[in-house]
Amino acid sequence: MSTAPRRIIACALALVAAVAARSEPAVIGLARAYLGPDSTLTGIQTIHLVGTLDRVDPDHPLNPSHGSLDLIFSKPMRQHLVVRSERTTLTTVVDGYDAWDFEVDNADATKFRLTWLAAADIKTLRANTWENLYFYRGLDGEGSVVDMGPATVDGITCERLDFTHGPGIVYERFFDRDTGRLVLTIRGPETIRESGEILVDGLRFSKTIVSTTKTASGKDLVSTVTFSSIVLNEPLGPDVFEVPNIDPSKAVASVAGLPAR
Repeated sequence: MSTAPRRIIACALALVAAVAARSEPAVIGLARAYLGPDSTLTGIQTIHLVGTLDRVDPDHPLNPSHGSLDLIFSKPMRQHLVVRSERTTLTTVVDGYDAWDFEVDNADATKFRLTWLAAADIKTLRANTWENLYFYRGLDGEGSVVDMGPATVDGITCERLDFTHGPGIVYERFFDRDTGRLVLTIRGPETIRESGEILVDGLRFSKTIVSTTKTASGKDLVSTVTFSSIVLNEPLGPDVFEVPNIDPSKAVASVAGLPAR
């Protein structure tokens, strides 16, 4: 090949790269820089978070919910969540395009329920997994990112970006235009605010995440996750995302004995 065609190809590739760079909203680079070095963010393969989950439902004020939480994200698209409350332990797993819930009675392990999740639930879990693993960059193959322009949140001048993972699955994120800090996230009827800080390998992670939705009576139902530890790139055993090995006949027979959620 002569040098002229090479130069033409090189120029074309450079033009494509320049267009791609311009297509990413500038605030994404600022937001990632706020979290930490770009190379460290890109190098994350797994995130293991441990903490607590508290839920307050004003329609049932005498029954607040408290439990421990163990959450693992793994590239490219895996999530393993265990929430242990006083009565039951619920494990939710997404492994690519497969996902299931496995709920066990803490007082009697013979009472359990294994549920394969529907397509809509899987899409929601995949979106949540992406949002936690990829730090605002690389959604092209899964959806789109649109810069919606400036907005004011809590008196802070922000830039709103909509991360759309599919019909009805949109994360509206508001970033401080000066620092890149995430100020607010809206996902459908849910508002999500993050606060506090845990530093891991030079990266900033939120210590507390507060989610607010509305109850049937229109009051605020508040769920608070508080992390106590975060570990990056932890080696994972082969069984983390495997379906529980149970007797299907026993699973069906045990559903009636499981405490109501």
